[in-house]
Parts: sequence; C-alpha cells; structure tokens
Amino acid sequence: MDKDQEIARLKEAFVLFEETSRSLQASYDDLQAQVRHLTAKLERAEQAKREEESKNKVLLKQFQQLFQSMPVGVMLLNPEGRVVMTNPIVDRLFGESILGGQWADIVPKSFRPQKDDGHEITMVTGRRVRVETSSLGDVPGQLIILVDLTETHSLQRQLAHHERLSTMGKMVAALAHQIRTPLSSAMLYAGHLQKETLSEEMRQRFSEKLSDRLNNIERQIRDMLIFSKSDIKLDEKLALQALKNCLIERAEELVEQNHIALKVHAEADLEGVIQCNQDVLVGAILNLLNNAIEASPRQSEVGLSFKVTPQGLKIEVQDFGRGMDEEQLMKVQEGFVTTKQHGTGLGLMVVKAITRAHHGAFDIESQPGVGTKATIILPILGS
Repeated sequence: MDKDQEIARLKEAFVLFEETSRSLQASYDDLQAQVRHLTAKLERAEQAKREEESKNKVLLKQFQQLFQSMPVGVMLLNPEGRVVMTNPIVDRLFGESILGGQWADIVPKSFRPQKDDGHEITMVTGRRVRVETSSLGDVPGQLIILVDLTETHSLQRQLAHHERLSTMGKMVAALAHQIRTPLSSAMLYAGHLQKETLSEEMRQRFSEKLSDRLNNIERQIRDMLIFSKSDIKLDEKLALQALKNCLIERAEELVEQNHIALKVHAEADLEGVIQCNQDVLVGAILNLLNNAIEASPRQSEVGLSFKVTPQGLKIEVQDFGRGMDEEQLMKVQEGFVTTKQHGTGLGLMVVKAITRAHHGAFDIESQPGVGTKATIILPILGS
C-alpha cells in the first residue's frame, strides 16, 4: 500500500470516527434528556408521596381525634383478641385502662350479668351497656362498641313514674267510684248467703255472683298496682312453648267459666326464649282475653294465636263481638274510659305499659259488628 492509499484510508477512518462521535453525542444528549425527564417525574412522584403522607397523617390524626371523642366506648382488637386501642369512655366504663389486655380475660372480670339484663348487660361497676361488635372488612381485627344506657334507663323509669304519678289522683278517684258498686253488690250477695232458708239453687247463684264481683274488684286493684309501679323487673327467661302452654291453660279456665269456646292457632314448634316477668306478662294477655270474652255473646268463640315473626313472638287475641268504631277505639286507649259497666278503663293502659316494659309492641284494631283484635309482639332473645 502506497502513501496515498494510507492517507485515503485514514481520511475514511476519520470520517467514520466523526460520524460515530456525532451518533454517540446524539445518544448522550437523548439520554440526558430522558434523565432530566425521569428526574422531573421522580420529583413529582416524591412530591405526590409527601402530599399523600401528609394527607394520611391528617386523616390519621382526625381518626384518632374522632376515636377519642366519640360519645360511646370504642375499642380495637387485633387478630389475637388483644385490646390495641381504646377511647376515654372505655376507661371510664371499666374504671381502669384495659389497653393491652386480652378481651377473653376482660369479659368475665368486668361483666356481671343480671336476670333482668335483657338486651343489655350489667358491668361490675353497675353500669348497663349494650355491646356491639363489627369486623373490619379485609383488615384483620375487630371493633367493639359499648353504648352506656345506664342514664337512659334511669331517665325512662323516672319519666314513666312521673307520668303515672300525674294520673294517680284521677285513677284513685275512678277506682274508688268503680269499686263501690261491685263491693256493694258483693256485700248484698254475701248477706243473702247467710240466710239459712236460702235454696241450694239460689245459694249457688249468689255464690257465683259474689265471686264475679270479688274478681272484678281484684282485677281493678291489680291493674292499679301494676300501673303505679315505677319498674317491672324482667328477671325470668321463659321458653315460647312454656308461655304458650301457660296461656292456653289459663285461657281455657276463663272461657269455660263464661261459656265461650277458645280457638287456638299456634305453630307446631315455637322455638326461642323471651326475657320477661311471667306473672305480669301472662296477666296482661289474660286481661286482653277477658276483654274479648266480655265483648262476645254466649256460646260464641274467641281466638288466641301464637306465631314467630322476624320482629319476635306475635300473640293475637281476637273476638267476634260488637266491635268499636274509630272514635271509641281511640278513647278506650286513652285511659279512664271504658265500655264496661264496672271498670276504670285502665286495662289497655296496663297492657301497653307491660308490653313497653318488655321492649315489645302493642296494637289494637276493631270494626263495629265484626270484632276486635289485639296484638302483642315480644322480642325473642338472640333474634
């Protein structure tokens, strides 16, 4: 290779080097541009992350403030059942901090269930609370809410007591007036029974009338005592089947004495338990049944039915007597108004008070010439 050829090849190599240099420079410039773009993007992402963290901190602070200021007791359990967060209400309810404690150990130590607790539960501190639990969705753990109903129960009892006291004067006057007539009749029949010349037939007749008047007086006094009570203790748990059997047995005695037929309709298997005061509750339902019997002509029938519904145990007492129009129906529910010859008009007020004390619902409907149907719905434990 001569000198000219070498020079030519060197020129070619230099041109190729320049082209490669320009290509590398362009790639470097492009790489720099991408680095600047990615750097800017990273800065924006970092800024968004900082803003998100700041928002999360604010939200966390707001949640903590909300958690601490809620008017009910709130506690958070971890998946192992340990208390990891509480608010001040919880500390006041338990009388101490339970943070870090095992919930399964806290329950038997801090709660002392009473017979009349019903849908609430009594704590060792004497407070009555409703306990509600909730899952946290996909997050492991559990939320427990304690609603303090102590003051509410106390105020409800005081209000009910004051309302009853405000009507005591009127009630006593009505009772004294209404008892006078059956008492006079009872004394008259008792005087007749003392006559030695009285025939056996008349003696039996006067005995029945005397018994009827005394029962009438007893019912009115019983209604007054129940109505004037400030509290009805629900200290019994009664199976629905046992309540049904008791009511049917007592109802059969009533209808037999009054020459009325009893038509019972009940589900074959009534499952469940209610929290109640059995004597008071049975007395209220028999009060309704007695009303139905008195509104029915002889040799007719009254209905008694039992059914479990989503709302609870539904008990219906129905007669097919004279019935009442809308105005009469409203008046007899107001109290001290009665369609009976001897009565204070307290009957339905007593039934309402007893139903309310059992956390139930009462309803009555009637049509002239068709009859009257009274309905009591009682909550079933665990439903």
